[in-house]
Amino acid sequence: MDANRKLVLAVALGVLWVGLAVWQWSVIPEPVHVPLTNMSGPAVVSMAAGKPSESGLRVNLELLDAAKARREAAFTAPRNIFAVPHLEGRFQGAIDAGPLQAMDPNAELALQQQAAQAELSQYRYLGFLRMADSRNRHAQMAVLSKNEAVVVVKVGDRFDERLILKTLTPDSVTIRDTGARIDHTVPLSEESVVAP
Repeated sequence: MDANRKLVLAVALGVLWVGLAVWQWSVIPEPVHVPLTNMSGPAVVSMAAGKPSESGLRVNLELLDAAKARREAAFTAPRNIFAVPHLEGRFQGAIDAGPLQAMDPNAELALQQQAAQAELSQYRYLGFLRMADSRNRHAQMAVLSKNEAVVVVKVGDRFDERLILKTLTPDSVTIRDTGARIDHTVPLSEESVVAP
């Protein structure tokens, strides 16, 4: 008996629920159908029968011409970011030689020799040292200075990466720049070295 009451109660609740759902469905108003309109922004023009209207999209020819002019502009030679700056502050790749023109090899060699000559002119010959009781010419060592640095070298020694002491006399020394292939003679300096 208890089972029959439960079954009757479940069926009554199901019918009540279906009745409420149907009633709610009939009470809800149907949504209003409104045509779509552009409320903000530019109006969109539709294309009728595959033909564009007169107020359709247009190509801005001025922008195309400007882009073409930028593409056809002459390129300049790229700058070497690994170049060592010259004494006057310019970079080796920053020589004004026009767009994409190769430099004359003779002019390039002349510029390299000029830069090497300027670097070599910074050296001062302060004197020489003779090793104890040796009259051998190769036992003599030259004392050179560049800015604050002092270098002691003998004939044939390499210093400052590409410089070689070629000759040594009591009055002068000759330094060879192996990169530029030039020799520079430095006379004995009359400047006295101040000891600290």
